Amino acid sequence: MQYKRNNSLMITSIETVIMGLGLIFNHPYDDQTHPVFHAMNLLKGWPMCASLLVVGGGVLILTICNYHKYFADFVATVLMAALWMAYLVAFFVQDAFQRSSISIATILIGFVFIRILLDAFFHFERGVWCG
Repeated sequence: MQYKRNNSLMITSIETVIMGLGLIFNHPYDDQTHPVFHAMNLLKGWPMCASLLVVGGGVLILTICNYHKYFADFVATVLMAALWMAYLVAFFVQDAFQRSSISIATILIGFVFIRILLDAFFHFERGVWCG
């Protein structure tokens, strides 16, 4: 069976690395007396930014090398979906407490998450990429 390269996952991994770098260099306001803002800063801290960089970089290498053994595409898609869903929920909660409308960052993160889900539902057959 000949496999195709998962270009959508490659683009998502580049976005994940860029988001990790953006959160590293963007130091938000931290109010430890307000639990929502303090929890958001935990998601924007070094451990979560490192997980964005590691997962995004690992998936980028996986897709560039066109590696398909051991359900690698499926595991990478699940990891990316979990990370982006966590940030979607966190940004949505922050918007709910901070302002009356949803920010453009939350909307864009939602579109990336929806693209990952659509990619997973329509291009995988038994955990193998069938693009």
